[in-house]
Amino acid sequence: MTSTILNVFPSESGTDRLVLVRETAEAGVSQLVLRQESQSPHVGWFVQSRIVIEPNQVAALKMTLTSNLVKDETHNESPQEILSFRTAMAG
Repeated sequence: MTSTILNVFPSESGTDRLVLVRETAEAGVSQLVLRQESQSPHVGWFVQSRIVIEPNQVAALKMTLTSNLVKDETHNESPQEILSFRTAMAG
């Protein structure tokens, strides 16, 4: 089996991370795997758990992550409001 790391998502602590991997078996069958990894000073990074993402789940996962249902934490600005003024009251 060969593994290709597609992306690494570090945590704030620096000792945990999520890793998205494409694993390919000897027969050429590939699957996406989401791994939760931790770091130890004695062994380095090691896998705590892994979730295989089935082919029929990939499109639904992508749609969910790119939809407006997931709040983007990088945009913390409050929405701008438009104030209307009546011209007859303006002085």
